[in-house]
Amino acid sequence: MAASPLPPALAGQIDVLMIDNFDSFTWNLYQQISLLGANVTVIRNDAIQPESFPRLKIKSLIISPGPGHPQTDSGISKAAIDYFKGKVPIFGVCMGLECLVDLHGGEIGYAGEIMHGKVSRIRHDNRGCFKGIPQGIKSIRYHSLSASHATLPSDLAITSVSDSGVIMGVRHRKYTLEAVQYHPESILSEGGDDLIRNFLSLRGGLWEENPHSDVLNNTLPPFPVEALPEEIALDASAASKAPTILEKIYAQRSKDVALAQSTPGTTFADLETLYHLNIAPPLISFTHRIKQTDSNNPALLAEIKRASPSKGPISLSTSPAAQALEYALAGAQTISVLTEPQWFKGSLQDMLHARLSVAHLANRPAILRKDFILSRYQVLEGRIWGADTVLLIVSMLSEAVLRDLYKYSLELGMEPLVEVNNVKEMQLALSLPAKVIGVNNRNLHDFKVDMETTSRLSDMVKGKDVVLCALSGISSPEDIQRYSSDNVKAVLIGESLMRAEDPASFIRHLLSLPARRDLSSIWDKARPLVKICGIQSKHEALAVAQAGADMLGLMFVPNSKRHIDLETAKDISAAIRTLRYSKPSRSPPPEIGSIPWFSAHASRLSAASESRPLLVGVFQDASLTEILHAVSYAQLDLVQLHGSEPTDLAHHIPVPVIRVFHVGNGSGTNGITRGGAHQFLLLDSLRDDGSNLSGGAGKVVDWDFAKRIVDAGEILRSTHSYSSPTQPTSSAHDEETKEDAATTVKAVPSKLPLPIILAGGLNPTNVAEAIKRVGPWAVDVSSGVETENRKGKDIDKVLAFIQAAKGTTI
Repeated sequence: MAASPLPPALAGQIDVLMIDNFDSFTWNLYQQISLLGANVTVIRNDAIQPESFPRLKIKSLIISPGPGHPQTDSGISKAAIDYFKGKVPIFGVCMGLECLVDLHGGEIGYAGEIMHGKVSRIRHDNRGCFKGIPQGIKSIRYHSLSASHATLPSDLAITSVSDSGVIMGVRHRKYTLEAVQYHPESILSEGGDDLIRNFLSLRGGLWEENPHSDVLNNTLPPFPVEALPEEIALDASAASKAPTILEKIYAQRSKDVALAQSTPGTTFADLETLYHLNIAPPLISFTHRIKQTDSNNPALLAEIKRASPSKGPISLSTSPAAQALEYALAGAQTISVLTEPQWFKGSLQDMLHARLSVAHLANRPAILRKDFILSRYQVLEGRIWGADTVLLIVSMLSEAVLRDLYKYSLELGMEPLVEVNNVKEMQLALSLPAKVIGVNNRNLHDFKVDMETTSRLSDMVKGKDVVLCALSGISSPEDIQRYSSDNVKAVLIGESLMRAEDPASFIRHLLSLPARRDLSSIWDKARPLVKICGIQSKHEALAVAQAGADMLGLMFVPNSKRHIDLETAKDISAAIRTLRYSKPSRSPPPEIGSIPWFSAHASRLSAASESRPLLVGVFQDASLTEILHAVSYAQLDLVQLHGSEPTDLAHHIPVPVIRVFHVGNGSGTNGITRGGAHQFLLLDSLRDDGSNLSGGAGKVVDWDFAKRIVDAGEILRSTHSYSSPTQPTSSAHDEETKEDAATTVKAVPSKLPLPIILAGGLNPTNVAEAIKRVGPWAVDVSSGVETENRKGKDIDKVLAFIQAAKGTTI
C-alpha cells in the first residue's frame, strides 16, 4: 500500500521541525525560536507515521515539552529521534530529554521532588548548547520525573545538574543530540536565548562536524556532578545523592583546570608552545626504570605527600627536593609527587623541585605526577613541569576519557600508571593495554583501606607484560613480602615514609636491604689523585707520567710563563696516548649506584686507572671556539676553566670539565655544589693582585676553610656557613663575594663529602699534611715541583710530591 501523502506544510524544505507533545509551552518555545530568526514548522506527535520520515527534508529537529511518560505519551517523538540522529541536530525540552534517555535505555522515574513553576540554579559543562552561558543560571522547572544517574547509558553524558543533584541536561557523545529538563523558553529562565542560539548554529548530525561547540575538545575537563549544598546533604531523603570524597576532589580539580586554562600564559595553547619549544625536561622510560630492581625485591615508588583527606596533615614542612634526593639515594626507582593543592597540599612546584633535585643522578628515578587527572590539559601540564609519567584513576573517568588520556600520554612519551580497585576496572585497564597497573588498596570513594585488594586482583595479570603495583597502606616488611608472593613487582609507599625520621633507613628496613655503605669510601681520600700542571714538553710529560701522575696540565693561557702552543700539545698528547695504549686492559669497574653528580664523576675517574695519565687543557676566559679547537687538535681528555667563565659553558665542551673556584677570605664558593655542568671542582688560592683570579702565585689555600667545604658535602640542607666564626670581613670584594660568604651548609661532617681538587701553594713537604687536614679527592701542583730557575719540572720533586700525596713509594 502506498504511503500516505505528506501534509502540504511538510512537503518542502523545512528549517526547524518541532514535534508538539500536546503541551501549552510548545507555543512559547515556537515564539522564542522564531524571534531568533528560524522558520519553525510544528506538528503534533500523532500527525504522521514514522514511515514518512525519509520524505521529510529538515535542517534540525526539536522535541517539545509534554505531560506524562515518554513510553506512553510521546507519540512519534522517540522514533523521530532515532531516525534523524546522526543526520541533523536534535534538541529536546523536558519531555524531549526524557524521550532521549528512554530511547537509549535509561530509566525515567520520580525525581525526588515535584517542581511546578519553581526556580532552580544549575551548573553546566560549558559545551555544546551551554557554551558561553554563565554558571549558576536560574531555570524554571515543570516536572516530577527525571533521568536516573545510575542507569544513564554510556552513550549519553550529563551536561548540567540542579543544585539538588537532579539531571538538568544530557547530550549524546557522538551525535548532535542534546536536551534539557528545564524550560529555557520561560521568561524566568536565564540564558535561554543563548542556549537555543547555540543549537541553531549546529550543522550536520555529528559533533565532529561542529568543532566550535567544544563537545569533543579533550583539553577541557569532563563535567562533574557537583557536590550538594550542606542543607541537601544533611537531608536523609537526599543522602544517597551525597558526593563521595573522590567526587568532591574531582569537582574541585575540574574548577582548578578550568581556571588554569582560562588564565593568559597557562592556556592549553600556551602549554603546547612550551612543549614544542622543548621547555619540558627530558624524559626517562617509566616502565624501564621500574623494572630495574633485583629479583628478590619489588621496585619502590616512594611518595612525597604532605597531607591526605583521611589522615589530614602528615608532614607539611617537608622539602620535596630534599625528600626526593633522599629517596633517590636510598634506591627508589620512582618518586611519586602529589600535586593536588587542597586535600593533599601539593603543587606542580613540588614536582618540579623533586625533578630538579635528582636531575643529575646518572640513573635518576622516574617522576610520577600523582593527581586526579581528568583532562589532556593536566597530562601536558605534568609533562611540562617534569613528570615522566602520570596517574590515571579508572574509577574517576569514563571509558572514553580514560582511553583518550592513555593515548595522549603515550603521544607525549609517557606510559601512565593506571590505578584500579576492582575486577571491572582491572579488565578495562588491561584492555587499554596498560603496561603498569596499580591496585589501590584504598577505595577513593570512602578512603577505607583493604589490604587484600591487590592480592585478589593479582591473578588477572599473570602471564601478561604488565608491572603490577600495590598502592596504599603498606608500612611493614611483612606487607611487602606478602605482595611479592602475589606477583607484585612494585610497591608505592607514602605516609609511612613521610613520617619516618630517617627515610633511607626505613626503606632499607622495609625492603630488607643491608646497611648502606659509607659513600665517602667510594673515592679514596687516603690515596688522592695527583695532577701536575704546567707541563711544557714531551720529554717532561713522559717523565712525570712515569713518576705516577694521574693528570697532566697543559697551559693554554697566553700570559702564563708555562704556556705552550698547539703543536707542542699535540706532540705531548701523542706520546702520552702511546704510553697509555701500552697498558694491559682491565675489566670495567663495578657500578657505583645512585650517588650525587660530583661523587659519581670522581669515583668513575678514580676507578679508571688504565686511562691515566689524562691530559688537561687549562684555559682562562678563552673563547669557546679556541677551546674546542684545542680539544680537537691536541686530543685533550679534560678541560680546566680557570677564569670567570659562565657555568653553562661546560655544556658546550665535549670532554669533562674542571671548574676552578678562586677562594680567599672565606669566600669564592658560590654555587660550588651545583651539578649538571662541569664534572670536577678545583679550589685555588685567590691572588692578591685584585684580579679575582687564582693560581700561579704559590699561595696556600686556607685548609680549614677547604676542610669545611669537603665536610659540608655535596648536599647542603641547613643554615651553617662555610666561613668560620672569626672570619674577617673583606672590603676588597663585591656583592657576589658577600653572597659567597653566606653560602649555607650542613653543620656536621656529611656522609657525602664533596670531592675537590686542592691546589694553591702545595709542594712535597706540605702535601701530606694538606691531605690529612682537608681530605681532597685530588691535589694539583705546578710551581711547587719546578726547578730552581722555573724553567721546567724537577722530576725528583715530582716523584717526592706523588709519593707524599699517595703515601707510597713508587
